[in-house]
Order: sequence, then C-alpha cells, then structure tokens
Amino acid sequence: MKTRFRSIIARTCLFFLLGLAGLAPHPSRATTLTIGISDMGPLLSAAPNGQPDGVLGNILSEIARQEGWTLKTDPCEWQDCLRKLRDGDIDLLPAVSLTSDRTAFFDYHQTPVLQTWTRIYIRPGENIRSIQDLNGRRLAALAGSAEYGYLATLLPGLGVRPHLVPVDTLIQGFQLAQAGQADAVASDFFFGNATATQYGLAATPIIFLPSGIYYAAPKGRNAAILRAIDRRLGAWKADSDSVYYRILTRWDSPRMRPTDTTAAAGYGPAALVAAGLAALVALACAGYLWLRARRQAKRLRAAGHRLAVVLDHIDDLICIEDGDRQCQYANRPFREFFGLPEAPPSAAIDPGQATGPVRTDGVAAADLPALERGERIVAQERRPSARTGRVHTFQSVKMPLRDPDGANGMFCTILTDITARVQAEDLARHNASHDPLTGLPNRILLLDRLERTLLDARLEAGCGAVLVLDLDGFKKLNDSRSHAIGDQVLKEVARRLKEHTLERDTVSRISGDEFMVLLTRLDAAPEAGARQALKIAERLRRVLASTPLEPGEQACVFTASIGLTLLHAGGATAGDAIREADLAMQRAKQLGGNQTVFYDHTLQTEFEQRLWMEKDLTLALNTSQLAMHIQPQYARDGRISGAELLARWTHPGHGPVSPALFIPLAEETSLINHLTYWSLDVACRTLLDLQGLDETYPVSINISPKVLMDPGFGEAVRGLLKRTGAPGNRMIFEITEGVWIQDVEVTARRMRELNRLGIRFSIDDFGTGYSNLSCLMRLPIFELKIDQSLIRNLPDDPDSIAIARLILAMAGQLDFWVVAEGVEDEAQADFLARHGCDAMQGYLLARPMPIGNWLDAVRQRRAGPS
Repeated sequence: MKTRFRSIIARTCLFFLLGLAGLAPHPSRATTLTIGISDMGPLLSAAPNGQPDGVLGNILSEIARQEGWTLKTDPCEWQDCLRKLRDGDIDLLPAVSLTSDRTAFFDYHQTPVLQTWTRIYIRPGENIRSIQDLNGRRLAALAGSAEYGYLATLLPGLGVRPHLVPVDTLIQGFQLAQAGQADAVASDFFFGNATATQYGLAATPIIFLPSGIYYAAPKGRNAAILRAIDRRLGAWKADSDSVYYRILTRWDSPRMRPTDTTAAAGYGPAALVAAGLAALVALACAGYLWLRARRQAKRLRAAGHRLAVVLDHIDDLICIEDGDRQCQYANRPFREFFGLPEAPPSAAIDPGQATGPVRTDGVAAADLPALERGERIVAQERRPSARTGRVHTFQSVKMPLRDPDGANGMFCTILTDITARVQAEDLARHNASHDPLTGLPNRILLLDRLERTLLDARLEAGCGAVLVLDLDGFKKLNDSRSHAIGDQVLKEVARRLKEHTLERDTVSRISGDEFMVLLTRLDAAPEAGARQALKIAERLRRVLASTPLEPGEQACVFTASIGLTLLHAGGATAGDAIREADLAMQRAKQLGGNQTVFYDHTLQTEFEQRLWMEKDLTLALNTSQLAMHIQPQYARDGRISGAELLARWTHPGHGPVSPALFIPLAEETSLINHLTYWSLDVACRTLLDLQGLDETYPVSINISPKVLMDPGFGEAVRGLLKRTGAPGNRMIFEITEGVWIQDVEVTARRMRELNRLGIRFSIDDFGTGYSNLSCLMRLPIFELKIDQSLIRNLPDDPDSIAIARLILAMAGQLDFWVVAEGVEDEAQADFLARHGCDAMQGYLLARPMPIGNWLDAVRQRRAGPS
C-alpha cells in the first residue's frame, strides 16, 4: 500500500510540474531473449511461472517489460551457464562479475547492476576469524566463479593455502559446510546472508573481493540489448524512487520475498486527475520530497555503515578531522590505540556520528596550511598508545578531503604502524655506537657478553673463543703523523674486523690500538672449535695486512699480533680468558708480530699441518690425488634442477683432506689458479657427457674472487667454451659475498662479460657475510645459496628461522633462484619447501660422488629397470 501511495505522489508531482505531459515509454521492437538462470537464492532464481526471479531477475523483467522484450529462461548449473553463454546458446546471463579473462568471451554493459563482495560462512564453533585462519582448511567455492579464481591464485601469494572444494552450486557448498565435509564456504553477500541461517551457518568477519555484478552477453552479440540495459539502469539509479530501488527494498531482508514479482504498481490518469486540487498537489509534493530525503539519508547511513565495517577490519589507523582538528570519524584500530570512546551501533562514516568531536591531533596545527592548499603530507611520527603507554612509530599519510564544490572540508589521516621495523634499526645503531671513535662495543659490554658465553658453554657444552689484537707499530704512526691520522686508522681497522666476522660475534675496542673479538657458537668439540677460531684469527690478520690503509695522503700497511684462547665448559672465568688471550698476544709480539699465537698446545700441530699441506698440495696437482665429485640439487617437485662440482683431495699418507682446509690454503697462494682452471675443464666435459644423456640441468663450480678479478679470466673462459663446445648457458659460477668488496663496478663489469657467454652467477654461503643489498642489485646475480650454517638449526632455532625466512622473502621479491645447502633431515626440507625455497642440496637428498658414478646412475635411470 505504501509503495502504491508513494508512486501516486511521485506521478502527481511530475504531472503537476510538466502540465500533465504524456510520459509513457516507447516500446522497442519485439525481441525474444533466452536467459540463463543458475539458482542463487535471493540474488537470482526462477519463479514458479518460469520467469526470472530474485533481485537480478526482477530488475531484468522490468527492463524487458519497458523495452518490449520476451524472456525465456534456461535453468543451468553455473559452469554450464558460462559455457552456454560463451557458445551463444543463451542471450544473457545475470550475476556475472567483470574480469579481464571473461572480457575475451563476453560483452558487458557499462553500469553495474549491483555492488557486492564475497564473505566466508562457517559452522558455529569453527575458529576462522581472519584470512590467515583459512590456511590448510577445506573451503567450498563455486567452480568457475571470480571467488574461486581469487582463492586459487591470490591467497597463496599471501602465504595462505586453503584446500579448495569446487561445487557446482552455492547450495551444494552450504550443504557441504553444514555436513562438516567443508570447514567453510565462500559466497557473495546477497546469497550468503539469505541462505546461511537455513543451514545453521554463521557469517565471519572475512570480507574480500568487492566487485560489480552485470548481465553478460556472448562476445560480439546483443550490443543493442546491453545499451538498453545501460540506459534503463542509468536513469533508474539517478531517481531514488525508481522501480530499481523499489526492487532492492523488496529484497532488502532475507526473510522478505516479493508476493508478486511480475505485477507492477497500477495507476491511471483518472486517479491522478481525481487529485487535481492545487493545494492537495502541493501538499503531496512536499510529502514526497520529505520521504525521498528520508530514504536517501537511510541509504547513505547504510552505505556508510558497510564501509565502516570494512575499515574497522584493516590494520591501518584512519581518522577524519574537520577544519578545527576535531575528530569526526575514526576506525576501530584508531579508537583502540588512542583510547577514544566506542562508536554507537548506528554510527557510520558520517561527520559527527561515528566518534563525535574529539581532539586527537591526527593533523597537527603546522600541517593545516599545506593541507588547505590541497597538498598531501607523508611523514614518520611517534605516538603513545593510550592502552599500554608504549610509544609506537607510524608512517603517516595526511590528505585533504574535498567537498563536491572543490573546497577542503575535511582532512584524513592514515597511520601505518612501523614500530617493529624502526626498533630493529634503532637496535642495530645502538649496538654499533658504544665506542665514540669506532662505533664498537666497549669493554663493559664485551665482559657482559663474555660472561653469558661462558654460561652458555657450561649449560650447553658449547664452545667460544676470545681474540686480542694489537696493531704492530701503531705508536710510531701516532708519534710521526698525528693522532688524527691514528684515529682514521683505528676506524678502518674496526670496519674491517666487523666486516669479516659474523653478526653474532662481538668486536670491541678495549683501549688504544687494542681490539678484542668474542667468537660464539663454535663447534662444541674443543679440537674443532679451536680450528675454527684459529681460522678466523688468521683471516682477520690477513685482512688487516693485505690491503694498505690510506689515512691522509700517504698509505701505510699495518699488521696485527693476535692472541687466542678457547672458551668451553669447565674453562676459565671471563677475567682468566682475557688474561690468557692477552698473554698469547704478548707472545706473538715477542715472536716478531704479524702472527697468531694460540693459548693451547694444539697450535704447533696446526702450524705443522699448514706446512705439509702447502707443500703436498703443489705435488697433488695433475695427479689422481685430486678428483672432482658431483652433488645434485633437487627442486621442490623432486626433479633434478642442478648439480655442484666439489674438489676432493685424498692424501697418500693422511687420507682425505677437508676442502675447508686445502681450499683456503690454495686461496692464499697461486695454487688456486691451477685448481680453478682444472675445475672449469672438468665442468665442460661433464656438461657434454650430461648433454649426451639428455640431461640439461646446469652445473655449478666455485670460482675464487682472486681468479674472477684476473683481467685475462674472461678471455680464458671464452676460449675454453669454444674449444670444448660446452654450453655456457648451463654453467653457474659460485662466488662468495666478499668478491665485490674492493670495487663493485669492476666486479659488475667482469660478471657481465661472462654473462655474455651465457654464464650465470650464484652467491655462495649467502647469509653469513654482510652483503650490501644496493651493491647486490647492481650485479647480474641469478641464484642465492643459503649457507648450511643457517640450515643446520632449522626448524628449531628462532634466529635461523628468522634469517632463512627473510632471505627467502627477499629472494622472492628480487626474483632470485634460491638453493639451500646442507639439508640433512626431513624437518629442514619441510620447512624450506613450505617457505618457498626453490631447490635443496645435502646429505638428505644425495651425497657427493665421483662424476663417473653419477653418469652411470643417470644411464641406469634412463635405461629403466632391467
């Protein structure tokens, strides 16, 4: 009755204002359209008389009535409907989302019929409250729908991988969720809200994929039909009292159903003329305009409420303020952080309703002039939480919100919490700024860490070491070239020590030209830990002596005397450890400086080993003592994605010698050149042998930084590839992170020269050094190899987990291939696979073996079972 009364009032006003002009629509020529109908509840269905029903069906029926079309329905499952539309078996299909894929097969009108979104529905008691909760859960979704495509392709990029259950109809999806055969069901808002209670399901806060709903036609057909739909929708949406809004009102509540979807409100000229008195007409018009304004306000409040619900479920803090900097709206995260009163249930995004005028200083007074000029302000701010009192750091964006006439009526502030990132940066700066000159920790902090290292050694039977370094002849420099020059030398020494130790270790300046290094997490076995510590000490000694320091205008070379003592369970106290290392350093001074003395009887054994290795490695070249082994790498799908060639030395008297011993020794001498070119020759022959067996994965070899930077290396590689015919594009050179330390531009040119031969580059032992990411991006890098020291403690060590995930996430963003070294158990492999590691290498998958054995295994595998 109300609908009929409103219609009469509207028509009366129009007739009064237009002088009773005839406004009847002009019917189009007779057209019969076949409409595909997939049961979608209140959104779309077929009425008992066979005509389209539901919101979309009623709207289409009204357009057909006014255009003079005849509608025939063809009930079908959704996937079948899409196929029929693509094949031209039906003329129109309602409820189609507009996607880039579908525009290749379908034509759409311009004005969407409805705006909707997708919501997740669950059985009461299911713990699904956020997108992340969908990970690993069974989720029913309509096959072929935009929702299904979104869930299948975009959610995995967020680290969320539900088990999708495709269904032919949404009703089937709700039935599966009701029966427990699915944990949740994804549905558009209209259908889901109307259907969920029938199956005992509840709506969750998870809302995504806002989209428009259209009527779609086969590609290249029914353009006039689509234009007519656009014309009717455009006119109806501009008139708040049109039949479009009356249809939406009828279907507004899921419990309401139209009693007669085909009947139209009837009125005639006689009824209108009967109300011909001017006073009555004026009164009717006034009442109509009042009702229209009231309906518009109601719709605006409803739209504002829906938007407020969405904004309340995002992480950013959002506030809208007026010109007096009074808060007129704030979303839930903003209110909770600043302690604002909760918005009333009826509040929407409407100035003065959602929060009420409260001063929050979202926009500072100093910001107002720029905002009033229409400028956008991006800054970093610190704000205290009203709930916890803790100060958070935000990335803030402030912008003016213009009125329809172009004036700046409101200002919006969006705050993104970056506290965790800033705290990590502040902590790094703090740990590097204890000593005013060098930025290293001072003696007090080092003693504290030393005490903790000793305690860890006692509790966990671990091992550490203390190094004391004293510069040889530093006093002479200070006396001859001023203390300012001496300070520059100390800063450079500090930089080199930090650069060539791990982040977990502590480098400290304890006095004058004396430095101390605390090494942690060495091998628990004292002998192995001692070898590691001695290796690091020797590396630091060489780093200081290898390249001249250049304070001022005159370069100078400095050496260091290093004393070393081991920390282990049952060992000395912190004071004793420092005394032992200092005594060893004094002994190094007495022996002439520029050497390392170990406060341990094993030192002599280590020196003797070094002597015989250097001599015997020279004799081993070009003999059967040196052999190349191969270790395959496996991708996540189990296929072989590559292989690494590894040099092995079997000494006739001492047996197998670890590459960790003889490779660094070769690096210090010219022997590394012989080893490198021998490795390249073996790699070329191996690639050709694999190619003959139709194995096309790449082969990696380790390239010394010293050899890579040799000016003639690129031409030598070119000649080798040409001579052997080996494919350069299946060869990967593994280099360490320190290769570009001296000159990144020269390194980049050398690598690009080899790139032109097809050779790719891999950063070996990634994560153990201090790569400058800006330098890394300037180099033609293809692959990162995560060092086995980071893999060893997965998936139990929080530090290793954090570093591994950081490397994998960074590599994914930069499009690097990632290989994990040293994978030895299933738990490590499962962790790496879950977090997107491309390939793995280690004893779990395959041990290194002679190349001939590997080729035999390939032949047997290709031959199949005998």
